[in-house]
Amino acid sequence: MMGFTFRGIHTSEFKGLVIKTINNPLSPAKRIQRVNVMGCDGEYVFESGYNNKFLEFRCSLANGTIIERRQRAREIASWLSSTGDLVLDYENDKTYKVIKTVSDISLSMEQAWDEFNITFETEPLQYGGLMTLSFDNPSTVVVNNQGTYEAETIISITGTGNVTVSSLDYSFTLTGMTEKINIDSKKMLVYTENKENMISKHLGSFIKLKPGNNTITVTSSVSNMTVKFQDTYI
Repeated sequence: MMGFTFRGIHTSEFKGLVIKTINNPLSPAKRIQRVNVMGCDGEYVFESGYNNKFLEFRCSLANGTIIERRQRAREIASWLSSTGDLVLDYENDKTYKVIKTVSDISLSMEQAWDEFNITFETEPLQYGGLMTLSFDNPSTVVVNNQGTYEAETIISITGTGNVTVSSLDYSFTLTGMTEKINIDSKKMLVYTENKENMISKHLGSFIKLKPGNNTITVTSSVSNMTVKFQDTYI
């Protein structure tokens, strides 16, 4: 039986729960702003990223008495009452990030079964497993993002002096390094292992990985560089 795993719990753990996918968009909707200008025909259309996705499932509880099914429905409601990772059985190599609790758990009760809808609001993108690549004395390295969209990174640098790290489209310099520094592109944070803020040492952009191979060059004295990322899919 196809289902999904949410917050580490699979739907099969709830006796009699049957899942049917109602809506799973192939891609998230683009975030669009339309502007009308007096004296001009048509509209200007500006695109900036993607909106969240909405995944909808139709569920049935078919085993047990009404009282037993009602108890399981309460357990399901509790399970669904928070955010977390969502993995669908038919694409179990990818993770959805649920950012809003279930929006509809209205229960339709029948004599032999109960029905209800589950709707998850998720981030626009899906993610593969966490990859951690470590390079000693790096100068030029290649990192592969097997996804279809730019992947965020956490790059950790151990070196001294001024260090520059560059890819085809992104580059940053760390000035006056004396200890290991971590650069988080998604949160736009620069910090030490003790969580001390080092953004003042960071000049430039944050490196993201394009789909496919990414060549990263490192200049100056670096004894180790670690790149953490997840293959990212639209």
